[in-house]
Amino acid sequence: MKNQNTVVCSIGAGAGFAGDRIDPAVALAASGKVDTVVLECLAERTLVPALKARADNPRAGADPRLRRRLTPLLPVAVANKCRIVSNLGAANPRAAGDAIARLAAELGCRGVRVAAVHGDDVLHLQNNIAWVRPVEGKLLGAHVYLGSGALAEALDNGADVVVSGRVADSALFAAAALRHLNPGPAALAGAIAVGHLLECGGQLTGGNYDPIGQKLLSAADYAKLGYPLAHIYADGSADITILDNAPGILDAETCTLQLFYEVHDPARYATPDLIIDFTGIRFEQIGKNRVHMSGARSLGPPPTLKVAGFLELPGYIADAEIGFAGTGAMMRAQRAAETLRLRLSDWKDADIAIDLVGVNSVLRAGSLATLSDPAELRVHVSARCADLEIAQIIEDEIYALTLSGPAGGCSVRSERRPRIEVLDGFIAHDLVRPEIEWSQS
Repeated sequence: MKNQNTVVCSIGAGAGFAGDRIDPAVALAASGKVDTVVLECLAERTLVPALKARADNPRAGADPRLRRRLTPLLPVAVANKCRIVSNLGAANPRAAGDAIARLAAELGCRGVRVAAVHGDDVLHLQNNIAWVRPVEGKLLGAHVYLGSGALAEALDNGADVVVSGRVADSALFAAAALRHLNPGPAALAGAIAVGHLLECGGQLTGGNYDPIGQKLLSAADYAKLGYPLAHIYADGSADITILDNAPGILDAETCTLQLFYEVHDPARYATPDLIIDFTGIRFEQIGKNRVHMSGARSLGPPPTLKVAGFLELPGYIADAEIGFAGTGAMMRAQRAAETLRLRLSDWKDADIAIDLVGVNSVLRAGSLATLSDPAELRVHVSARCADLEIAQIIEDEIYALTLSGPAGGCSVRSERRPRIEVLDGFIAHDLVRPEIEWSQS
């Protein structure tokens, strides 16, 4: 067993979503304080367009931002011997691996070994998946959440860059720590908890955070927000911090809020590697913007792996808005909304929503009364439509308000999009076989 007081690896969170900033990742790689930078760039909403792109072109389907994101990062990471782990592969990790190797060569980074981890696409196993409800519509894709194993194997075999498709976000981080941890599930539970804390990047360090009784960060601070890094010990505990002089807030409160992010049951947080009990986790402030985390517990591996299925349902979603501004804007917008409800009164309530952006579009029935009338606001309609002709009716009714509704209707916006839903399912471990494909610049 390794010395519990020795840091065994240091991991930086370089991105928390597909369109995240890239400069924090470059800063982490350049700092010399991390040996791995993780870019978490994949969600259900970004996997769907990737699936459609791959259907049109078998070489497409990786994140289209891949080149823009890695061009400034690769040379710095290579120069500092900092590995990169990312799910930028989206629906096509093999194509992403080839693209990264070619990009590294173009950038003068010779000999970079890129491992593409695939096997998350289980569409061919759809009949072996226990879906939570019947499959309706067209199944565009089915991707299982992989764990840290294949990613760690790639790193152990000398990968400078590991790119994957759908894996658990926390597994991207745990993979970099896995070979350095004490044997057994206890230490891995800690590394997974660290990954869960880091997976949203700036959300841990003051982003999306309103400190109670304290000032918000300044605009300049938000513009250059420092992203988190973790120094991990062999037992899976970790010191979590940000780079020196980087703006941000990292304390027990920001850590606790992130710990509960997208967690339904803190006593049984299911990941592909382990089910984790978060209830014993402790955050100890050990310096400015520096917190020690410990206490994650393993409840053993999950009985099955989670699958995300993507259904394209018949019809479209029509989404349209019209703006009102100036004196009496509130009254005119409310009257416009009432007019729309009368004009569209034959729609089922479940198929249409009409609200005022700035008044009740987010909180809806839970919205509080406004203390004063807004100077400008927008009437918003979202409707489930059987076909494009029906969707056109929604758009036409919005435009009709500009001539036959309250005065001053302007700035009309309208879009129609396919009806896509995510369907959860579960699959047996032994049916999922991750593989690694290598490229080199």
